[in-house]
Amino acid sequence: MALRLLLSVTMKALNVMRFSSLMFVGSLLGAATGCNKQDGSGTDSAEGAVDSSDSVSAEGNLIAANVDGTTTTGAVALTSDQLATAIAANITAKWTGGCAVVTSSGANITATYNNCSGPRGLVNVDGQLDMTVSVSLTGAIGIHATATNFQVNSASLDIDATATYAQSGTSRSLTVMTEGSGTGPRGNSIDHKGDYTLTWDPSTSCASIDGTWSTDFSNASGAASRSNDVNFSKCAGACPSGTMTHHYLGGASLTLTFDGTAVATWSASTGASGSVALTCH
Repeated sequence: MALRLLLSVTMKALNVMRFSSLMFVGSLLGAATGCNKQDGSGTDSAEGAVDSSDSVSAEGNLIAANVDGTTTTGAVALTSDQLATAIAANITAKWTGGCAVVTSSGANITATYNNCSGPRGLVNVDGQLDMTVSVSLTGAIGIHATATNFQVNSASLDIDATATYAQSGTSRSLTVMTEGSGTGPRGNSIDHKGDYTLTWDPSTSCASIDGTWSTDFSNASGAASRSNDVNFSKCAGACPSGTMTHHYLGGASLTLTFDGTAVATWSASTGASGSVALTCH
């Protein structure tokens, strides 16, 4: 009887050990699968990259739309307060239909949008954008823009960006230092920090973005930090052309290629490849 009891207890203990071992191995496999989705070879990563480029582009185009066309040249140089008044009037003129309510006080501007559609392919613009402007000795315009839960182009953004707007002949540029966060059009949660430059010529309705920023990207599968090199152009009403490359912590990379169509292709250094559908405004 004692021997039978001892054998029963021993078998139960072995079964528990087997079950625990299987659970442990299963958890390792699950963790490995999750990491693979985030380390450079999955559709989630490619879609996260597109969300990152879409969100940063929307941020830059929002600031550019508000300041574009404002000039500090003239018989008398504008002060920051006068510049803020001029930009406030510029915003009111560009966002038609009364959807944007703008006020200025000193060098500070508050623009509140109510489901606006406006220049530079910006649609479904909703929320409050606060800006502080300044003028450099060379006539360049400085803007510090902030917003919380700002809706634009199907993205929700917390904006914290410092930008410099300059004109040279017919060419315009906006150089931006950004440290924002948000949720992209495809639902990926993205934090971004870095620098980029928008350049455009109003006579062509085309613009380019060139820059590098790091991204903390997360979705239901996990999270990872990535750096991005971006260089592409886009014309109004068309899809972008150019490339964007993700660099992962482990040394892997993923390159997205935009060819002017509504589908971007991607290839990873691991050999994986695929495509992502785009929404082109």
